[in-house]
Amino acid sequence: MMEGKHPDEVVLVIDLGTGGPKVGLVDREGGVAAWTSAPVQLFFLPGGGAEHDPAEWWTSITTCVKKVMQSSGVSPKSIIAVAVTSMWSVTLPVDEQGQPLMNVMSWMDLRGAPHNHELVKGFPSIQGYKLTTLLKYLDKHGFPPSPTDALGHMLYIKHERPEIYQRTYKFFEPTDYINMRLTGKFAATQNTVLPMLVVDNRRLDQQDYDPWLIKMSTIDREKLPDLHPIDGILGNLTPAAAAELGLSPETVVVCGVNDNSTSAVGAGSIGDAEPAACMGNSGHMAFHLPFKKGDLTHTICTIPSGIKDSYLFWADLGNNGKVLETSLKNLFCTQDTLNPGAVPAEVFAHADQAALQAPPGSGGVLFMPWFNGILSPGEDVAVRGGFLNISHSTTRSHLMRAVYEGLSMNWRWLRGPAEKLSGRTFRYWRLTGGGALSDVWAQVMADVVGIPMHRQANPRLHNVLGMGLLAYNRLGLVKLEDIPAMVKFDRIFEPNTKTIALYDDLFDRLLEAKDRLKPVYHKLNNNL
Repeated sequence: MMEGKHPDEVVLVIDLGTGGPKVGLVDREGGVAAWTSAPVQLFFLPGGGAEHDPAEWWTSITTCVKKVMQSSGVSPKSIIAVAVTSMWSVTLPVDEQGQPLMNVMSWMDLRGAPHNHELVKGFPSIQGYKLTTLLKYLDKHGFPPSPTDALGHMLYIKHERPEIYQRTYKFFEPTDYINMRLTGKFAATQNTVLPMLVVDNRRLDQQDYDPWLIKMSTIDREKLPDLHPIDGILGNLTPAAAAELGLSPETVVVCGVNDNSTSAVGAGSIGDAEPAACMGNSGHMAFHLPFKKGDLTHTICTIPSGIKDSYLFWADLGNNGKVLETSLKNLFCTQDTLNPGAVPAEVFAHADQAALQAPPGSGGVLFMPWFNGILSPGEDVAVRGGFLNISHSTTRSHLMRAVYEGLSMNWRWLRGPAEKLSGRTFRYWRLTGGGALSDVWAQVMADVVGIPMHRQANPRLHNVLGMGLLAYNRLGLVKLEDIPAMVKFDRIFEPNTKTIALYDDLFDRLLEAKDRLKPVYHKLNNNL
């Protein structure tokens, strides 16, 4: 898809998310000259498993790169760098040739949870953690092992797939696996290995692993990639990768970062406490802060940013666009659409039209949005989603609006803890990610959360834009302080003062229902 003029020099960005890769060409003024995307499948397995096929990743990426180069007419010599960003807490073991040894374990994969629990249990216990162990993880790393992190994935492979663990040369996050395919280098950064919980984050720009954290992990150090500077240049494309992608082997590859970091930069959030609500498949909030801090109760903290010498606020809802997609498949799609694949684009427009037919509050119907358990702001892997208070008068329009309202209430739940940790009162949020394309959802977000939402223009491209601008900064071609002016916003959604009392009450009822149903969910999902 063409977005702008034909530039002389561009950065080619690969953004790999849960739904598949986006590939775009970013110029020095913050324009996206061209971009395209492709879907990939996510396989849900018994016992909490969720996997991707790494071969499908690479095939989709190479297809997108060729397509965007052809559609843009940009010469390979105009590509001054390749930069990669991706989802994270996603684990892939590879052999010495860089060949995958199994499918990729998604950030939704819960199979490592029991192994993480065994790692940290003990007396005295707080929320399942041995107190002294918990305090040391919080001090060194910033947060302790959790049900879906990469450490749990590696432990699952070690204990339940020992033949795979034995053959593993390196464990990779997606960004680092793709960069290995591009450069042949088995490398990572402090930012990309964050979910492995093996780096002391009290100091930024670490280039080695922490001995205590390695010992606690029980993962062999030699199975982890060497660390490079966050703002470093990884190297050039290999001749094989250049030939496969149709690019020049002289093209450099910069060190990549995870998509929480690029989403903040891509939304123009460079200064302190400028929140960006990223309405992608998972849903996360990102903004920069000058200090390391955590809040275990609400599963939020600051982590090493993609910007050198800066921390990033991290809060991952784990339930956002993917929940909307699943809801649309069941409410609006025919049976054959329930197979793996993207929801047809027109269905999202139908959903918006349906939601507009229902009044605020959805006739008293509540939607619990936790299809994959709760991450931030109150981790609980056993809680699930669904509708409450349906009657004979409930219509599909009520259900659709309730979905938007329930998802937005999850964001509202996050607002208070985020403001407390940052020490700021937010005047507005930047709204970005694919979900922000919905005018209806954006307005519901403003009404439910209770503050203005400034929607980014082309919100689907925030990670592409953010990684592209970071690459220019790595190359010394763009200053960080110039980035906010490059990011454009197309609309401000103001909260409706007439619905404040209504949503205050419904929000309280939703959290009350979640708490009262908690024992039921734990009995139903006691294998997690």
